[in-house]
Amino acid sequence: MKKLNLNRIEANREIVTENDRFKTVYFKFDEGKGLPNHKHNGFATIQVISGEVDMEFANGERIELKVGDFLPFDARIEHNVVAKEVSKVLVTIAKAPMIKNLKR
Repeated sequence: MKKLNLNRIEANREIVTENDRFKTVYFKFDEGKGLPNHKHNGFATIQVISGEVDMEFANGERIELKVGDFLPFDARIEHNVVAKEVSKVLVTIAKAPMIKNLKR
């Protein structure tokens, strides 16, 4: 195990950990910036470390997230993230299990 200090990350995007089950990515967004509409094959979480962001989902749901907020969500639904101010977030994406030898 290796301890990480997120305050020492200088990049705007950095994979902080990844394995065969999940990936965690650190993002720093300037005001008005973020991630365009996208989706993943599974579930995810977002945790706001600093600042404030809005998440909008293709189903019309919009959620405002502030410092300390943690949101687990179905990442198969198209979504985007926009920073309302300079913000830092951690996103964890669960990888869908591979199905081997599927019989029909």
